[in-house]
Amino acid sequence: MIILGINGGFRPGYQDVSAVLVRDGVVVAAIEEERLSRVKYSAGRLPHLSVLEVLIIAGITIREVDVVAFHGSTWEAEIDARIEQYFLNHFGYCPPIQRHHHHDCHAAASFFSSGYPESLIMTMDNSGDGISLQIAVGKGNSIEVIKRFARPNSLGLFYSLLTQFCGFVKDGDEYKLMGLAAYGDKHRYDFSWLISFDNEELKLNTDYINTVGPKAPSLHRDEMIFNDLFEKKMGMKRRLPHEEITQEYKDIAASAQLLFENIALQVAAHYLDKTGQKYLCTAGGAALNCLANQRLMNELPVEGFFVQPASSDAGISLGAAWMACVERGVTPQAPADAFLGNEYSDTEIQQVLDICQARYERVDDPSVTAADLLASGKVIGWYQGRMEFGPRALGNRSILANPATADIQSLVNHKIKFREGFRPFGASVLEEDCAEHFDGRLPIAPYMTVTYQTRENKQDQLSGVTHADGTCRIQTVNEKQNKRYYDLLRHLKEKTGSGVCLNTSFNLKYEPIVCTPQQALGTFFASGLDALVIGHFLIRK
Repeated sequence: MIILGINGGFRPGYQDVSAVLVRDGVVVAAIEEERLSRVKYSAGRLPHLSVLEVLIIAGITIREVDVVAFHGSTWEAEIDARIEQYFLNHFGYCPPIQRHHHHDCHAAASFFSSGYPESLIMTMDNSGDGISLQIAVGKGNSIEVIKRFARPNSLGLFYSLLTQFCGFVKDGDEYKLMGLAAYGDKHRYDFSWLISFDNEELKLNTDYINTVGPKAPSLHRDEMIFNDLFEKKMGMKRRLPHEEITQEYKDIAASAQLLFENIALQVAAHYLDKTGQKYLCTAGGAALNCLANQRLMNELPVEGFFVQPASSDAGISLGAAWMACVERGVTPQAPADAFLGNEYSDTEIQQVLDICQARYERVDDPSVTAADLLASGKVIGWYQGRMEFGPRALGNRSILANPATADIQSLVNHKIKFREGFRPFGASVLEEDCAEHFDGRLPIAPYMTVTYQTRENKQDQLSGVTHADGTCRIQTVNEKQNKRYYDLLRHLKEKTGSGVCLNTSFNLKYEPIVCTPQQALGTFFASGLDALVIGHFLIRK
């Protein structure tokens, strides 16, 4: 049984376009359209290039696909005909189409990836199929919906509104608001007049927002969620990217973050108690709030906590494919890791380097070479193996640095990533050393979806990855998940005494993560990177 899961749509609000191929419940390939089209989020498109790519990776043609699984169960019936025409025009054939509810897809993507026998599932975003937050329980191969909260009563919408007010872009810059929150007074503003959770009802005060009809598309990312009444109450928004981020906006970010965390915690705690579940799975764009996830992990009485690494709408394609599997009696198989994209052999990489007339040398062990460079204070591009699925670089398409290097955060932000100076960086750490450096209730965090507290005695050594609030978004690495990256961290520990490195995605500001060797090479020469370790090749400047 071969299922092609896709995400996307015909309107600008449908983003994080992706395709996933599942064979007999096993994920064969998963990739986001933006990595191939080079258009961030690929909003308002269907996954042409990513469908082609997963078919190539699987070594099949479209005629071997049994079902195309999609979201949009509440969309008009004519959508099936439009999707069919789309496949006929681009691929010459359209398999049977099956649509599922947006939040059921999020729930399936998280629960079936977790490996838990049963779990509470909380999915939250701006909205999808008219729903902004869903509570469900997963058991075995089944998912039972407990409660749905309709838009505009949305934690995601609340957070996006204040993201816009602070001068950032909704549906893309929410992580900037989260980073800015560390610099503000979280008790300065009480936003409970704007959103609240009480008696199993989530309420967003619609007096202060621009609303759309029940079947209308969500507001475009360039349209404001808040209205004039909100600005009269809160003052004028920060309008231009170069405008100063005053303390007022930092305090707004911190206050918004605190309320978001408190409500997410309230909702999860209430339904954990109501259902008696001991595990929690989350997904949806709002589930990528790493600070909220830290509190969910540490403060809830759960034995396990799983955040889908592709929690954005990219994960819809995976959930839709697994929903189709379950309906056909096929059991979804949790992937061992998030490395589900394409990869390039050394021969293919060398061909690109030769065509581009790049000066390079072949190295016997890329992990040793990279560790030497990092130990000497160099910042490197690291391009290895299969590309990650989801928004986080997890050691295959990464920019790496030694977190103990002086002023490394400022250097990487300004001279390499070309982005705002307040933005924090994540860290990769040897799984067995995690507790030595970071404090969190659960021992592993392989997908960089949760922040941990950097231990006080390690903050100087890890200053490059420790944020202003003492937190760090971490990725634990073991040998089974990613041997080459694990070896790099092990060699780095031998040389520096610490198996921790700064890890950020291999891309520049406003660009998707690099996909091909050409893109890796281009980003290397367009930035302040010192070296590129790509396959078994080293390129220096």
